[in-house]
Parts: sequence; structure tokens; C-alpha cells
Amino acid sequence: MEPKKDEPTDLSEVILNENTDTNTEDRKSLKRPKRVLHFSDGDLEEYSDDETDTPDTNKVTNQIDPKTLNWLPWAWYRTTCISSKLLDGCDYVGEWLASFFGITAPKYQFEINEFYRLQALENEMQHKQDLEMAGWTEHKNNFVNNV
Repeated sequence: MEPKKDEPTDLSEVILNENTDTNTEDRKSLKRPKRVLHFSDGDLEEYSDDETDTPDTNKVTNQIDPKTLNWLPWAWYRTTCISSKLLDGCDYVGEWLASFFGITAPKYQFEINEFYRLQALENEMQHKQDLEMAGWTEHKNNFVNNV
């Protein structure tokens, strides 16, 4: 018997299938985190095989011998080599130009410099005023006036 759309359904006798797979629990218990980082929005567990700090010495670089390639793969190989070198050169020239024209400086560095200059000038004026007024400060008298 199917309930109608507007009828409330009784869910008190619904049986939920629980996954009691012991293999997943065993795998989770075997893999222990290397360290746990706590953030305001949750925890992050880093495992030893996530990121390794040691370089891979067994890593074999795939070097292609251009002399053994056919014409079309050879042209593609040379194109990718030349374009990667050209991109590296453009990146270097772009960084040099940005440094030369001062684009890498903070946007409001002139305001920061002006603030420090005015602060130093104000401190210097205060120091001069303190030197001039040395000994001429007013002291409050604790005399009782009898009237």
C-alpha cells in the first residue's frame, strides 16, 4: 500500500542497513597519519605517502633521441623544445622589465614612505622642543591657600 502524496508516513519501523565491513576498518587503522593539522574549519590529516620530502633518486627521465624519430614526431618534438625555451625566455624578460619599471613594488609604497618621513620629522620636532623646554616645565604647588 503506497501512501498518497499528502499523507504522513510512519518511518519508525524502517531498518537501516549498516555497513560493517571490517576490511575498511582494518585499512583505516593500519594507515596512521604522519601529522594532524588543526584549522578553524576542520582537521587535516597528512599521511606519510601524501607528500614526501625526500627526492626520488630512482626517477628515470624519458629522453627521446630525435635522430630515431620520423619527420612528423621530430617536428613536434623540436616545436615543443623551442616553445618551452621561448616561454622561459619571455618569463625571464618579463620579470626583468617588471623589476626595471618598478611594477613589483607595493602599490602604495609612496604613502608608506611619506608616513615614515612625517613620523620621523614629528619625533625630531618633539625632541627639539623637549630640549628647549628642559627645566621650564610647570610644577603643581601643593600650597594650601588660607583665605
